[in-house]
Amino acid sequence: MFGGGPHYCLGAHLAKAELTVGLATLLRRLPGLRMTVSRDELRFSGGEIVGSMIALPVAW
Repeated sequence: MFGGGPHYCLGAHLAKAELTVGLATLLRRLPGLRMTVSRDELRFSGGEIVGSMIALPVAW
């Protein structure tokens, strides 16, 4: 995801920290947050190197 060796992303640690804080805040503010589909129904796009989730249906 962030490369490897000498090509490792310089912003990787910041991105991981932001994700950790963001998800913790989201789950704290919306404690009933849950996925509305099974993991098998999630769809992804992208190639072999970079991919992303198309949608994450949730309810609270």
